[in-house]
Amino acid sequence: MNSQSIRPDRGKTSSKEVAQRALSQGNWSKALENFQKHCSQEPEDLRSQLKVAELLARLGRRQEAVQVYRQVAEAYAQDGFLLQAISVNKMILRIDPSSKGVNDQLAKLYTEKTFWTKTLRPFPHIPLFSELNEQELQLFLEHIQVKTYPKETLICCEGDTGDSLFIISHGEVAVSRQMPSGKEVWVRNLKEGDFFGEFGFFTDQKRHATVKSLTESEILEISRNELNEMINIHPHIKEALQNLFNQRVLDLFLSLSPVFSSLAPVEREEILKRFHLHKIPEETILFIGGDPPKCLYMVKSGEVEIFTQNPQRKKIVLGTMRSGNIFGEIGPLFNKPRMATAKTTQPSELLELTKEDLEACLQKFPTLRSTLKETSSKRLAQMVEILSHEKVEKVKEGMV
Repeated sequence: MNSQSIRPDRGKTSSKEVAQRALSQGNWSKALENFQKHCSQEPEDLRSQLKVAELLARLGRRQEAVQVYRQVAEAYAQDGFLLQAISVNKMILRIDPSSKGVNDQLAKLYTEKTFWTKTLRPFPHIPLFSELNEQELQLFLEHIQVKTYPKETLICCEGDTGDSLFIISHGEVAVSRQMPSGKEVWVRNLKEGDFFGEFGFFTDQKRHATVKSLTESEILEISRNELNEMINIHPHIKEALQNLFNQRVLDLFLSLSPVFSSLAPVEREEILKRFHLHKIPEETILFIGGDPPKCLYMVKSGEVEIFTQNPQRKKIVLGTMRSGNIFGEIGPLFNKPRMATAKTTQPSELLELTKEDLEACLQKFPTLRSTLKETSSKRLAQMVEILSHEKVEKVKEGMV
């Protein structure tokens, strides 16, 4: 037999290709017909089944669309793809707002430990979701919004205002940041299950990177205001959020800090547990020169001004501390009274590490002491330089 006769026809266009071409041309009926044909041959292609449901909804066949969406959501849930199942459930609710039970069923499924042994693969540990009980997860799912972004679409831009948290349920995005020179530099790509937007969400309500979709992407979004409302009903959610903050943001602060960057992740995790979060009003004095050294601080959000006064009681600003900065370490490290005054200039969230906890960390991680001393010595040198400059300026004033 001629081998040529049994080769598949490589020139033949598949039903899926015909469907995609028809969809791009706005021919929904033809696209639906060919997506349905493709799905009958490859029922495991859930993305194409979603296209079937989407086209049914566009053509006004809403009940049929809901039925297909339900089948896809169930398939995702059975295989442990929680984020995708959430997205599909949100699509169902857009078409049929009366289908309130879909989120309840999904929350129950995800939190039932006995179900894990029945699935083809265990449900993944998803930060935040995995720490919520069934009732909390039900409420969480109600507040999540699902947005679809076409390929090469800007999702958020560095510097913009924004305090919502994003979770990728499908697709891939690219994260980039702008350098001081103005050049935009690629940071990383993120895929299904990854978070972004956590810095603005937890700290200063600004976007710290630009994110762009590399493929068609579905993004779950929840705002900080909505989460605050949920916390009023279920205070435990605050604890889950704090755990997420420790895992994602605070650990990154430490990894980028000159003081803690030399530590391994497991060592940073141990130090993280010793920090205590405090909300401090604007214009609050944290300590003044001469006070005993009780702790050091890390700024989570807000702003702290470090200053002293000359003999004429003129204010001399030594530095301004913002998100991620550490201050107040010189006193506890060298066991000396405070050398300056620290005051919040706006409502701030500060992470405190007591002198006792700091000493315990220094004992356990000896290299941390030398690193901290080096950093503090540089800060002291900067302080001396500023004060010396102030004295020179004062002499100049007297010569005029």
